[in-house]
Amino acid sequence: MNQKIYGTILLYLMVITNVQAADPIKLEIFDEEEYQIVFTDSNETNSIREYLRKVDQLEKWDRMITKFEWKNVQKIKEILPTYTAKVITPNSIRTPNVFQNTHSSQKEDYIFEFFLSPGTGGYIEYNLHRMITTNEDKVLSFIFAIKIPMTGTKEVDQETVRKILEPNRTKWIAEIKEVKIN
Repeated sequence: MNQKIYGTILLYLMVITNVQAADPIKLEIFDEEEYQIVFTDSNETNSIREYLRKVDQLEKWDRMITKFEWKNVQKIKEILPTYTAKVITPNSIRTPNVFQNTHSSQKEDYIFEFFLSPGTGGYIEYNLHRMITTNEDKVLSFIFAIKIPMTGTKEVDQETVRKILEPNRTKWIAEIKEVKIN
């Protein structure tokens, strides 16, 4: 009888306080850290969701996850030339590394690793970008980005880059290969 009363009270409290399970669209986990959704947008070419850690803000962040659904395309090669021309090439500070995820169950699965310079001179971004064509012919992306501060003379601090990447790069590439993109 007591179990029934407690169960009823718990159910009542859940309803009046609107307690819900974590929404997988609003929460991402990468590198053992939680990221919460902070921005969404959708237009005729893509849908975007951006996620930050609790310690970050849109105006001041160190790590970010971005997820894209590319609309009106059914294969990576349909979006890649435009993405490369508009995002990677004008902002990249070196030629991107491209890996094919050969153990994927998706039709196409690629990982791009590159550094972007936003032009402000204060930092560069290390980007690990996974782009897939699903078995349902949707093109989706998962991007993990880290801001790396530049030196006081606005140059890339190779030692800082090394300290961030050397202990983590292999682990991040392995993890992004397994990320469920939806």
